[in-house]
Amino acid sequence: MAKLRLFPTRNPAEKAAAHRAMAKAALFADSSAKTRLKRYNHHTEKARALEAEQAHIRRSRLMKAYDTLRAENAEVSQ
Repeated sequence: MAKLRLFPTRNPAEKAAAHRAMAKAALFADSSAKTRLKRYNHHTEKARALEAEQAHIRRSRLMKAYDTLRAENAEVSQ
């Protein structure tokens, strides 16, 4: 059976935005202050983790491209 997802997206930036929205919504929920803060912190932490993961992926791609260009330049200069 297919897994039902609340936010069916694969883009980490969109997931992070969704978690930021859920964090804000948690602050105004009809719950105790302790529960609201717990939910807010959970979603904020998740959004930060997704953004850090995305930054790491971008950095890795840039370094790979840089290494490729360096290798190509080294071959041309020889």
